[in-house]
Amino acid sequence: MNDSGSAAISRLAPALLWGAAWGLWEATAGHAVHLLRVPGLAGAVMLPAAVFFLGRAFAASGRVETVFLAGCFAAGLKFLDLLVPGRAFLAVLNPARFILLEALAAVGLVAALEAAGRLREKRAGLPPGERP
Repeated sequence: MNDSGSAAISRLAPALLWGAAWGLWEATAGHAVHLLRVPGLAGAVMLPAAVFFLGRAFAASGRVETVFLAGCFAAGLKFLDLLVPGRAFLAVLNPARFILLEALAAVGLVAALEAAGRLREKRAGLPPGERP
């Protein structure tokens, strides 16, 4: 394999790993939590999990786009819930849509934090990448 192919795989691997973990979590735990029908419980359980999985994807790659790709993989895996007998399409589509929205929100947050860090470095007169 050439260097560009292995570089692409090394960039995609964290997104695939953590996106798959998040997608499987959503497809299993999310399904179970929604069956309980307790108002607010799904958000209280699933949002911290999303933050964890997206944070791990970013930490593993250091790239903002990995966060969104992980969300895309997770949303795709969420559609496995359609294989569960009796699952309505909208009961799967809505959580998948929110997975993508959570990923977009995380991308915005990570990008803003990175920009703030670069601004702080510039103000401190440090070379790029060096923290005070």
